[in-house]
Amino acid sequence: MKKVAIVILIIAVMLTGCTRATVNTKQAPLAYIDSVSSSQIWQGETVKFSGHGVSSIGQIVAYNWRSSQNGDLSQLATFDTTSLTAGTHSIWFKVQDNYGNWSPEVSTNVNVLAQGGPTKMAVKTFSISPPAITEGEYATLSWDVTGIGNVRIELDPGPDLGEVSLTGTRSIRPTRDTTCTLYAINDEGVSKATVKLVVSKVPLYTMTTWSIAAEDGTVRKDKIVLDEVMVGESELQMQMQGFLSFDITQLPPNAMIKSVELDMSKANIYGSPFPWQGSLLLYNQQYGSTLHANDYMSVVPAGYVYSWSYNYSATMMPDKPFTSPDFVTTLQKQIEAGSKRYQIRVQFEKYYYYTRTDYTDKKYQNLTINSNYIDIGAGTPKLTVRYTLPLQ
Repeated sequence: MKKVAIVILIIAVMLTGCTRATVNTKQAPLAYIDSVSSSQIWQGETVKFSGHGVSSIGQIVAYNWRSSQNGDLSQLATFDTTSLTAGTHSIWFKVQDNYGNWSPEVSTNVNVLAQGGPTKMAVKTFSISPPAITEGEYATLSWDVTGIGNVRIELDPGPDLGEVSLTGTRSIRPTRDTTCTLYAINDEGVSKATVKLVVSKVPLYTMTTWSIAAEDGTVRKDKIVLDEVMVGESELQMQMQGFLSFDITQLPPNAMIKSVELDMSKANIYGSPFPWQGSLLLYNQQYGSTLHANDYMSVVPAGYVYSWSYNYSATMMPDKPFTSPDFVTTLQKQIEAGSKRYQIRVQFEKYYYYTRTDYTDKKYQNLTINSNYIDIGAGTPKLTVRYTLPLQ
């Protein structure tokens, strides 16, 4: 009897160990709306919906979409329709698993505008990409507006983009934080949307250097080289051209030049070089560490980096420095070429185009015994360069 009892006990234990855990087949799945092609459309336009479901105990076998205004819409996971009536629709979505359980409904909204009826314009999208840039980079505005009327985009700070099309993109490159506002305007009112662009400043560095007196000088038309820096006409009616040399080794080889200013305010004017000598022209001329007689230019070539003219009574140079985009371009080329110097030739231009004229009072031009020139001064002109460095 003991053996029989033991066998019965072993069978009972084995049967107990093989019993499966109970599965809760009543657990509801979850529904997710993946995308809606547009949250606002005109009546009759196509709108596309897409969703999916997740079940922890089975498979999703059925779908249901319905509208708060139009009732059931579809039994597919993804569908499109053109039949939504005018008005604001709450779109509900649910899924069912193979145990017959329906998920809780999830929802989204779609606004359907009536065709031909009076309505305000609608801003479907207004965005900027990327939302943050570094000074000098571009960002792109994108917009999509529905309705009949005008669209205007304003930037604060400006300048504004002004009137634009209903749909479009535009690249902008502001230098500081900018608020972009879109106005969609018609007789029914104004629709408005705003985006903001953050602009990070690039550090701006400054280098100041004075001309190198030992390398500055003057070359006269008769091929005489002088240590002083003079430009114009001497009392012997001898034309003179001045030369300036600046050390630019302080500039990093990867510097990106933003502005160049040449200050010659300490120069002295003798006689009346303006306007009878013409305009004062500045050229970038890399003449090396020593001036030579053949550095004198007997013609007036194109390609000057700056031109300055003054009235009859000029007795002193301007307080403001000379600056121009051509200064930036020529200095940048010298940096990229690895030059140690940035050098300039200064000359007048009118002398070469006008014949020698004997004015009645013999006060001006070539036959006068008075000198008409500018003493620039060796070692006194100042070059101020502002530059940035590439971002790491």
